[in-house]
Amino acid sequence: MANEEIKKGYITRYCKPSSLNNGIPDSSAFRRRNGEKYVSVHLLEFFQKQTELENVIEVKKYMTEKSGFKCRPNGSFAVLDLEQSKEYILEQISAEISCKEKNLPHCGIFHEADDFLIAELLAECVLNNYLVKNLDDSNIPPPSPS
Repeated sequence: MANEEIKKGYITRYCKPSSLNNGIPDSSAFRRRNGEKYVSVHLLEFFQKQTELENVIEVKKYMTEKSGFKCRPNGSFAVLDLEQSKEYILEQISAEISCKEKNLPHCGIFHEADDFLIAELLAECVLNNYLVKNLDDSNIPPPSPS
């Protein structure tokens, strides 16, 4: 259901090449665009794959196939732990963020605080970062024999 809050899970944000500094997302990757009310992200658990990498690959496929979005090869997908990010921001500046469903797996990070400050703190919360040029099915190891 749209606008239902997501309390925990892993989210990913596509970061365009201009928002990367030596391949690492900087705060510009997490700023709202003019007129936007939220930072657009995708919920990794939606795809229910075994690894984070597999889920990120599914997000890339979803974005390109379903929405026609063009991921640049030098762009990346930054991964954050939603619960950890919310706690970190609350600790640092006593501000709250919320993540709400838009049209799963698409979600939005909403906040009322200074956008530049929240963007800086979100950039500090990045756990993993996957360059688009390295994201394809050949990166997924075969299942281990049981």
